[in-house]
Amino acid sequence: MDDLVRYRMRMLGVVAISLFLALVARLWFLQVLTGDEAAAIAETNITRVITIQAPRGRILDNQGRVLVGNRVTTSITINRRALEEADLDESERRAMLTSIAVEVNRSGKLLKVTDLERALANQSYGPYDNVPIAVDVSEDLLVYFGERPHRYPGVRVADTSVRSFLYGDLAAHVLGWVGPVNDTELQSRRPREGKEYQLRDEIGKAGVELMFEDELRGMNGRRVLEVDRRGEIVRERTDLFVPPRTGNDVVLTIDIDLQDLVQAELERTVYLGRTKVPQSTPDGGDPPPFNVPGGAVVILDPTDGDVLAMASYPTYDPNESIGGFSFERWSELNDPANDLPMFNRAVQGEYAPGSTFKLFTAHAAWHEDVFGVGRVKPADEPWDDPGEYFLQSCRADADDLESAGGCYFKNAGKKPYEQVDLTRSLTVSSDVYYYTIGESIFVNTRHSDTAIQDTATEYGFGYQTGVQLPFEQDGYMPTPERRAGRHRQNPEAFPFGGWYPGDNVNVAVGQGEVLATPLQLANAYTVFANAGSRWAPNIVERIASHDGGTVLNFGPRQAAEVEIDPAFRNRVLRGLVGVVADEEGTAYWAFNSEATDGTYFPHDQYPLAGKTGTAEVRGRADTSLFAAFGPVQEPTYVMVAVLEEAGFGSSVAAPLVARVMTRIFEGTVPEAPTMDERYARSTALPLCIEWFWWKTGNTLERLESIDLDAEPESGPVLGADGVVRVRGVRIDCEQLIDDLLIGREALLGPEAA
Repeated sequence: MDDLVRYRMRMLGVVAISLFLALVARLWFLQVLTGDEAAAIAETNITRVITIQAPRGRILDNQGRVLVGNRVTTSITINRRALEEADLDESERRAMLTSIAVEVNRSGKLLKVTDLERALANQSYGPYDNVPIAVDVSEDLLVYFGERPHRYPGVRVADTSVRSFLYGDLAAHVLGWVGPVNDTELQSRRPREGKEYQLRDEIGKAGVELMFEDELRGMNGRRVLEVDRRGEIVRERTDLFVPPRTGNDVVLTIDIDLQDLVQAELERTVYLGRTKVPQSTPDGGDPPPFNVPGGAVVILDPTDGDVLAMASYPTYDPNESIGGFSFERWSELNDPANDLPMFNRAVQGEYAPGSTFKLFTAHAAWHEDVFGVGRVKPADEPWDDPGEYFLQSCRADADDLESAGGCYFKNAGKKPYEQVDLTRSLTVSSDVYYYTIGESIFVNTRHSDTAIQDTATEYGFGYQTGVQLPFEQDGYMPTPERRAGRHRQNPEAFPFGGWYPGDNVNVAVGQGEVLATPLQLANAYTVFANAGSRWAPNIVERIASHDGGTVLNFGPRQAAEVEIDPAFRNRVLRGLVGVVADEEGTAYWAFNSEATDGTYFPHDQYPLAGKTGTAEVRGRADTSLFAAFGPVQEPTYVMVAVLEEAGFGSSVAAPLVARVMTRIFEGTVPEAPTMDERYARSTALPLCIEWFWWKTGNTLERLESIDLDAEPESGPVLGADGVVRVRGVRIDCEQLIDDLLIGREALLGPEAA
């Protein structure tokens, strides 16, 4: 019996010791093996990370002038934690938000209570974050809310950094804009390590801001707060602080002075075009009105493909995007009824190039040995253009030419031209000359059916140029194969799959289905201007670090080399020079008279070449086009202007180019004003007008107008030297009045001054 008891006691002891050893082992495992992990988890539970937004990099022009930077502005935020701790009931909370909205609206910034509710409900903000509810508000609110912390718990007015577009709407389509990242962008973007996005972060939405988002975006910093179990802040972990790193700078090829001149002339041309009344058609019908909804201008450097200016009208001010576009404003900017201000016509607009395309048809004819074959005379043999053309492949009744449909073609107004050869065909823009080439290429088996299209492709038509901008369009170069393919894929949308001689005739003069962007057209002319090099245009010169060092230098990007026979090039050059310098040239009056909205261009010093284009658009007024480059022997500028529904290229687009090119070559491109300078000018203008009338009055009137007892005025004050100072900006009244009179004369004519 004793043995049994002792046995049981020993077994009990073994069990007890085993349980004790297991407990010791478990404690050792928890405290030693997983101690570091547990400590890390515990620390995570009592720390809160606050992200510090990094400033975006700047965007500069080719002279190093800052176009886009960051500025400090006043914003209102609400701390969710403080608002919850205020223990307001629903009616008190609603009354507080309503009062905030009222005060913000009084300061000039539109804010609705629903906007406040939406911001506070944004789940991308944590419980300790200050939720922004209004950005770029009046500094007076800093005092107002600061003096009433108990009435507005959690409300804080502080300075924050926002994007600043220093030149307003200048180059807006190039620069783009920024806005809060959305769900789609969060899923699709693959940022570099350290540049990850949170839902409230700002991201480039268009232009260079979008294209170079990864470079412009900085690396966010962080603050780490320690809190207790109740959520109260215990201390800030300065040892874990990470400072933000500013993004890289982007240096453009754009010259902001030239950009300002181009935009001003483009806007002026649009408004002038809308005042013109179209002439009645020969049959007495009412022609389409000159609505001129918009246009685009591109200037390239043909030596390396740099974009020196790119303008699209209408435009917008990217500063409006600060704090986010309102729904109403966003709808206005993207409404076709407002002519789509956010649409970059320079790279997204697709237009029939019209007669500017004849250069490339001539190239195809020369290099395909079309001259001297069939109906096409040798290039140096002049012949009389009767003003109309009947396809040799048609069987329609020659006595009823007008009803022959795709068999009958004519010059504008059926105008005939005497003694036309290759050179003169470009100077006077003979359509019949190129109708003949277009049909001959298609019907003559010695030539490739797509010789014109193949040449155009060499010059860059039909696909993107490769410029560093988003949303660029391809244009379209029709061929028999593409038409047949469209018909097979969608016979309802494209019921005709065949290709006929008349289609080739249309292609020869840049009509039919031929489409090109203004940038494509300008880039194609750079190929001819520099004798064969086709560039991928650069609108960004380099990426620079914030301290000025070069991160990436793009340099010239040659896309292809086009073979151009020197003999052909010389003949064509003479024809293109004749366009602007010969009295029979289609753009002669634009470059040799101010009566036609043009100018007196210095041909002797800077020989220029150009080509007009007038593209027909069914049911609307013609598209006005002009392409030019110069100086002819060593071109440094290529310029293309396209105006929608504006009429003849000779009367609208050509004068615009003439005015800009004259300023360029005479060295009189004015300095572009910043937004601050524009504000100063508008503020100083009333004082300067008073000064002007005072200065031009008689001596007695000037003396009598002086009030010796007058008290000094606050705000801008006119000095005795005719200078007004506004917010540190000096405005010379004499210069301002001169600019005003010159601008009025340019817009309304010499008699207006």
